[in-house]
Amino acid sequence: MTKSERRIVKGLLDEYPKLSRQVKDVRRRDPESLTPEQRKVLNEGGPVVDEINVAVGLIIDDEVRKIFEHRYIKGVKYASTIDTFWAKRGRSEKTIDRRICVGVDTIAEHLKLCGIIGKSDGKLTVK
Repeated sequence: MTKSERRIVKGLLDEYPKLSRQVKDVRRRDPESLTPEQRKVLNEGGPVVDEINVAVGLIIDDEVRKIFEHRYIKGVKYASTIDTFWAKRGRSEKTIDRRICVGVDTIAEHLKLCGIIGKSDGKLTVK
């Protein structure tokens, strides 16, 4: 996994809590009444949200998944995530950070596999 891929995936994950709520809201609406902006959220954001949800399920280690979900899926700030898992499980900041990185790498691998992120003309792109 390259630094560029990690950076792009972290950007998508930072947007995930808001985007997932937007997609959920748009999916509940009548398709005929959607505005162009809502269609864009559904068409562009929907696949990203769906594939991130699938990828989270691919994280094998329970501790990694719990830390990752706390940080990115629930949208909790990094410092609060460190505080929660340091106090709760006695893990060091570096250990928690490594767990988060494992989760990010798992998500990135899946997003590459399904074509959400990829290389085009030698440059990393988000499709």
